[in-house]
Amino acid sequence: MRKTLAASLCLALAACSGGGAGDQRLVQLPANLPVAETVNGTAVPQELVDAFVRVKAAKADMSNPEQRAEILRVLGDYVLLAEQAQRDKLLADPKFAAEVEVARLSAVANGAMIRLQQQTPISDDALRAEYDAKIARMGKSEYDFGNLLFASEDDALKAAGELTTGKAFAQVYDEWKGKAAQSKVFSHVPAGQLPEPLAQAIAQMKVGDFSRTPVKTQFGWHVFHLDAINAITPPEFDKVKDEIRSGLQKKIGEERLAKLKQQAKIEYPAGSAPAAKPAAAPVPGSKQ
Repeated sequence: MRKTLAASLCLALAACSGGGAGDQRLVQLPANLPVAETVNGTAVPQELVDAFVRVKAAKADMSNPEQRAEILRVLGDYVLLAEQAQRDKLLADPKFAAEVEVARLSAVANGAMIRLQQQTPISDDALRAEYDAKIARMGKSEYDFGNLLFASEDDALKAAGELTTGKAFAQVYDEWKGKAAQSKVFSHVPAGQLPEPLAQAIAQMKVGDFSRTPVKTQFGWHVFHLDAINAITPPEFDKVKDEIRSGLQKKIGEERLAKLKQQAKIEYPAGSAPAAKPAAAPVPGSKQ
């Protein structure tokens, strides 16, 4: 609660961080709203209480007198501390004011992103189409397999060559994992989550088979052993419907933010422009 209290205090103070200008009220909502409580003359509107529940206490039962009293107590604490900070002129400290502004911008940005995500209605037909596409991408099987990933084709050929001589994959795995770029045993990986060349190679194998020649993907050279093939039972649509909706809403928000970035004019002082961040390659076989 202490961390939440500190963050919310920053937001309360941010409203009056104008260096003496503008609205100096601790709670900057319309004055004609129904009031839930008053703290030293500062009205705490019911609208603020409702917002607190939505943002910070979604599981609270406001029909429960004890829970409602606790939320009002917390909001009262916010007002009292913000009032004290105002008396102490804490916002005159640039570091304190900057921390308050970070909290305010973060809250505004998070709220704006949620609104962007919700502005485009998502129909049941769109949800069903996305569900069908996900099921198709998953394929009919998922695999358990041990994988050695090499940056060097020569090392991959040597490791694969040892397998063809009859050496057990477990032994080759142990001997080469220190030299491999990645050594990992994957479990229940759908075909649709594998790099295409790896998925094609595994699809032609039987349980117990190993790669006699390394398989090249965008990640490097793979030497692997197929441990198990499991049939995939897709989840029922109704059980993943909300998850799919959230995923589509997230995608919508990201696309709109990307468009805002394209349209924005962002400038930096000479010599201080940040370097472009390279795209991180996903781990082969991991969920994307």
